[in-house]
Amino acid sequence: MNDQQQLLARFLLGPQTHYDPSHSARIKLSAAGSSPRTYKQAAVLIPLVPRHNTYSVVFTLRARHLKHHPGQIAFPGGRYEPQDVDLIDTAIRETKEETGISCNRERILGQLPSLPTISGYIVTPYVSTISANYRPDLDPNEVDDLFEVPIEYLLNPVNMRSARFSINGTDLNIYAIPYHNHSIWGATAQMVKLLSNQLWY
Repeated sequence: MNDQQQLLARFLLGPQTHYDPSHSARIKLSAAGSSPRTYKQAAVLIPLVPRHNTYSVVFTLRARHLKHHPGQIAFPGGRYEPQDVDLIDTAIRETKEETGISCNRERILGQLPSLPTISGYIVTPYVSTISANYRPDLDPNEVDDLFEVPIEYLLNPVNMRSARFSINGTDLNIYAIPYHNHSIWGATAQMVKLLSNQLWY
């Protein structure tokens, strides 16, 4: 079994894990004093690209003019639309629209638990392989840039930074992964951390 096969087997056989409680606490604090929130469904793709007998992970840099999370690092994806068959369809469609990267349902390996965000979405991440020969075609209305991170770097706990701060007397952790001139943080870092907990050994 090569490195790629071993990694995929660990994902498929990995135990169900949970997001850091600090993320849920931060969401609750951000909504404190407002009306009860109804979260809108959304989905993202965590694209694994075969590279050098292992994988790299594709990230996008969100366009700086966007209303929600401008200029942040994210996985490709977006909100559920009525024409989508399900959230897998949402992740595949949005990834194609934003980045030009094609994926099909047969390449989906599985999903991580859904994660609420401050912007009012509950996001379901789907892990998938994509072609090593993909050709990006970025939608400038959504994405400023696209880049890859080797999965060994991304999932290594040594590279996961943590900062502690307090909101209204509640201590919270914020996670971030520095990579070259990028900082992967927020909900995206939470997803990476959960994936790391499942895959790293």
